[in-house]
Amino acid sequence: AAVGRSRGRRAPVADDLDRLEAKLAEHRDRAAGESNADDPERVDTSAAALRQARHRVAAAGEDESRLRERVATLRGRVNAHRDAGDDEATAAARQELVEAATELSEVETERVAAEQRLSALEQASRAERDRRDARLKLEDAVENRRRDARAYFAGELGAEFEAALRDLASLPAASAAVGSPPAPTDLESDPVARSLAAVRLADLSAPVVLSCGRFSDAEAAADWLGAPVVRCSPSD
Repeated sequence: AAVGRSRGRRAPVADDLDRLEAKLAEHRDRAAGESNADDPERVDTSAAALRQARHRVAAAGEDESRLRERVATLRGRVNAHRDAGDDEATAAARQELVEAATELSEVETERVAAEQRLSALEQASRAERDRRDARLKLEDAVENRRRDARAYFAGELGAEFEAALRDLASLPAASAAVGSPPAPTDLESDPVARSLAAVRLADLSAPVVLSCGRFSDAEAAADWLGAPVVRCSPSD
């Protein structure tokens, strides 16, 4: 694909690929900014934070239920003492009732706050999960378009690429390296050979730096590649 682009060719999916890559870059930049641990407004949506928030809601709910039962019991006790005409016992029970009702009000406030906190965490977690899913879908779409582009250029330049590999296999230096001329099919699995063939097909504006034993010298390499070579030394 890079070879085709260097020669000014564009795959039919190029515009769509550019759009998807730009959108993916935006998603990644946004995710990087939101993951800044030093941001004081960043919401912790980890599984541990959600478990803790749910535990607080459950604990507050249990305390509220317990206190409601106690308030109901004390209210009945106040009524019973009052009906019995026991003023002292009525006053004592009423004091306990006031204290229990006050504690119940505080626990209710804590429970509401805990529920609101949990709701905010769950909403933030869903939003984060949605963004992650959207990013993964974009990554898949980008990879699919890149695959389409590679397939297009393989079809457009495949014959030239195979011809370059055949020509590379016929070079004297390549034959000397293995004792006999290598078959083009052998070079198809050779990453160095494939890179050399790609360089030959590409329209390059910069010199090529080589470190391989495929050519006798830099001049021979430059002549075959069709590009200036600044260094040509055998690889170790």
